[in-house]
Amino acid sequence: MNTKRIALAGILTVTALGFTACASGGGAADGGKTTIVWNMWAGDTASEQKLKDQMAEAQKLVGDDITIELQTAPWADYFTKLNANMASGKVACVTGMNGQRLAGYTEVFDELTDGDLSTMGISRDAYNPGALSVMENGGKLYGLPYDTAAMLLFYNADLFAKAGAPVPSNDWTIDDFEKAASEITAKAGAKGFAVSVDEFQWLSLPMAETGRQPVDDSGALDLTNSSFVEAATRYGDLVTKLGVSDAVPSASDSAWTTTQFQNGKAAMIIEGTWMASTLTSADLGFSAGAVRIPQGAKGAYGVALGSGYGIAANCENKEAALKVLGALSSPQVQSVIAQQGGFPAQLASQPEFFTALPDATRDNLKQAFTAAFDGAVAQRVTEQWTQVATAMPNELVSVYTGQATMSSVLENLESRFGK
Repeated sequence: MNTKRIALAGILTVTALGFTACASGGGAADGGKTTIVWNMWAGDTASEQKLKDQMAEAQKLVGDDITIELQTAPWADYFTKLNANMASGKVACVTGMNGQRLAGYTEVFDELTDGDLSTMGISRDAYNPGALSVMENGGKLYGLPYDTAAMLLFYNADLFAKAGAPVPSNDWTIDDFEKAASEITAKAGAKGFAVSVDEFQWLSLPMAETGRQPVDDSGALDLTNSSFVEAATRYGDLVTKLGVSDAVPSASDSAWTTTQFQNGKAAMIIEGTWMASTLTSADLGFSAGAVRIPQGAKGAYGVALGSGYGIAANCENKEAALKVLGALSSPQVQSVIAQQGGFPAQLASQPEFFTALPDATRDNLKQAFTAAFDGAVAQRVTEQWTQVATAMPNELVSVYTGQATMSSVLENLESRFGK
């Protein structure tokens, strides 16, 4: 990422929005006590309370000589604020990072060495093979994941029954998916599917069909590969030719897909495992379940996603920051995350997630999670992936409304961000 551009953007943002850079980015010491700021995104009161509950558990582990101070910003503002803090050299000592954004922010973090992991009491063996990859770039580890995620197909079983269609299974193909979506649209008074403008919510089907990602093995953007373009076009055709989904009305309405599902207007959507409890809740008023992403001719294909925390390169008290990061990554905090409905990154804590689920959905979700993570590969991004993902929604809306073709949209994105 262009550092000068980030710095300028950050300065402009500070001026425009009045953000105050993290005053304790380096770790403040007072009377022998140290304050370590933990910066993380949280969009509402409930999300912030979950972080406070995790922090309370971590605080017990680090002791009285270190005070953990939580600072949050909504997801939509988080990276703008982070850019501002980078410009002022005051990134919080422990900073949250989304794995799909890491490639553009490696300069923010110190590399975590095996010695650092030993200091924190964290073993690589605590994670699934490849699970740490969400916080790695160029073979270097820049943080520890607190969760791990994959994409799932969620379904409204009541609408399937109304259409007389069998509910999805973990062995479903994309042809099975399209057939059921058409039957439901014709017979159940609802659309069979709701397309998305969000990156992995829409990329999952084209990736599953082709067995390839929009970034190739060398790390270059590969949106215009002919097979990927064909599969992506098939996704857009769900709106423009098959009519099994309405068009997303606005690029800024990222919640549209979820709302369509929760209101019973669409029988299926693709969302992350982090939404499993919400999208199968008894509060929905209908019976819901989840399965892995339908597979293409080459078999099942999925990517492992996730987020984590790293130590800021400008942190003046790395030893204390490592203690805090070790505590936030501890089995005790992983247990709290599981109880809160998050899927913990560490293997030993993952069974607690399923134990905490309601009886009605536990077996279905356990099978869906097992299938989704079986063989999941590490997700690849470019340094400009954040800009690619940000530009996608506007481009996709034009496809859904018939104002552009999928091939022209992908060519445009490749041209803008592929160098």
